[in-house]
Amino acid sequence: MFSELPLVSIVIVTHNRKKHLVRLIRSILYSKYPSDKMEIIVIDDNSSDGTFSLVRRIFPQIKIIRNNKEKLLAESRNIGIRNSCGDYIFIIDDDNIVDSDTIWNLVTFMESHPSVGVAGPKMYYLKDSQRIWCAGVKINYYNTITKFIGRDTIDDGTFDKIIESDAFPNAFIVPRKVIEKVGMLNSKLFPIHYDEGDFCNRVKQAGYRVMLVPSAKVWHDVPFTKEKFKMRLRNPMRAYYTIRNRFFFHRIWSKNILQHVFSTFFSLFISIYYLIMVLVDNPQEKNCVIKAALKGLFDGILLKWR
Repeated sequence: MFSELPLVSIVIVTHNRKKHLVRLIRSILYSKYPSDKMEIIVIDDNSSDGTFSLVRRIFPQIKIIRNNKEKLLAESRNIGIRNSCGDYIFIIDDDNIVDSDTIWNLVTFMESHPSVGVAGPKMYYLKDSQRIWCAGVKINYYNTITKFIGRDTIDDGTFDKIIESDAFPNAFIVPRKVIEKVGMLNSKLFPIHYDEGDFCNRVKQAGYRVMLVPSAKVWHDVPFTKEKFKMRLRNPMRAYYTIRNRFFFHRIWSKNILQHVFSTFFSLFISIYYLIMVLVDNPQEKNCVIKAALKGLFDGILLKWR
């Protein structure tokens, strides 16, 4: 199939989740893709739980880079990309495990589909291994809702088709040539939240496709809940960027004035909903979360994004 197997760089960002990280690395090392054709690059985003020393001790063959201050997800991913050598970059969050065929299936697909710029696996809940977390993404540019295809359904084969996706959270593979063409993640504008969506839109803007490869599978360690709206804002930083970046993302990528007007209205409506939920949940540091969310709301409406 290949004249020579391409090198795959696996970029993992971690922050104070060393047990999750070790579990993920071990699953990668069990991959059927040859170990000499994979390089694992861990970006320790200034963890305080001993992540750096643990990885150095258990996995001396792995490249680990420690940020001297927290740089958040997008820039940490970019650091990993800058320090990689692979023909492909597989970005995956630390709270996953990968199927042994996943990397092979993603690379095989990409090698035979040069028009594809980003491919992602089918993602399941780790603690409910047949329940789908994400089988592709659809973004509504009017009501601003990002839908995870197949979410919360038991996998019965319905989502086994290769389909177009608007973006991928959590795990996706990109050829180096695509990154060289469109650039890395926009860490200044989207340090967390909407960084993948913005990147995938730039990939599509450059003429590539974004595709789900359902034969590639990962299991994501996130809780399953039956709540319709699953986002809860309990961290001030995440509250700020969740709300602000919704406005920024849809303002940038709205295709017409109607989308712009509707997305602004719904971004405001959803932001108010999140604020109400902060009050209902009554989390610790409630006042800090509310202040951060309000700042995100005002900055999202008023700040220029370029």
